[in-house]
Amino acid sequence: MKVLDAYNYIDGFAPFCTKAQWDNSGLLVGDLSCVVTGITVCLDVTEDVLKAASENGCNLIISHHPVIFREVRSFLSDSLAYKAVSMGISIISAHTNFDKAPDGVNDILCKTLGIRSEKCSSETAEGFLNVGTFQKEYSAFELAEHISKCLGGAVKYCDSKRPVTRVAVCSGSGDDFIAEALSLGCDGYITGEASYHKMLDAKEQGISVFAAGHFETEIGAVKELTERLRNSFSGLKVYAFIPESPVSAVK
Repeated sequence: MKVLDAYNYIDGFAPFCTKAQWDNSGLLVGDLSCVVTGITVCLDVTEDVLKAASENGCNLIISHHPVIFREVRSFLSDSLAYKAVSMGISIISAHTNFDKAPDGVNDILCKTLGIRSEKCSSETAEGFLNVGTFQKEYSAFELAEHISKCLGGAVKYCDSKRPVTRVAVCSGSGDDFIAEALSLGCDGYITGEASYHKMLDAKEQGISVFAAGHFETEIGAVKELTERLRNSFSGLKVYAFIPESPVSAVK
């Protein structure tokens, strides 16, 4: 297979044309005509990912977060993209198109948390929100414990003191959609990252917000995409790079 085949495979279920206007998804490094020797799937392209890909004989990396995101005014030897080129590695980044896709990042997160959900169709949500219900009612503390157990990380939360059954969900950095969750009649909002002030405002407005970690809310999709690629390209080496969360805390 060629890099183009991997690109077309992802484009088939998470079209790159659906990415957010501010996003930079697609083939960001390399050559679509290059023959693929192996694939490494990751959340973020790092030095460790490049090293693992090389050691495993992989010349294609598929990442969730774009290896090139902001405007680039130089292309120097200390940049990850430059190093990938020098190693003969192509990089496809599937970011917001994969977030929004049916069976994409957000749907995988809801499935992991046991939420029966649907895509929110409002313009404000831009395809990034799922809305659904749990089979039981939770207090905010109980739901924080449930989320932590499912995702394996620490969960910050604010407690509106209302029972939680109907929730909105946005993986990654999603605190811009708290107001939308409120307007949809949700008791709770689950995302990866949320600022202190937005959580404080949410509590006053009567919705509990759960910040479960950017890494923790998205890494499950890396594992699932790896399995899909293995099943679709049998005989090709496909590895998932699953590190510890890069964010630590002490108390």
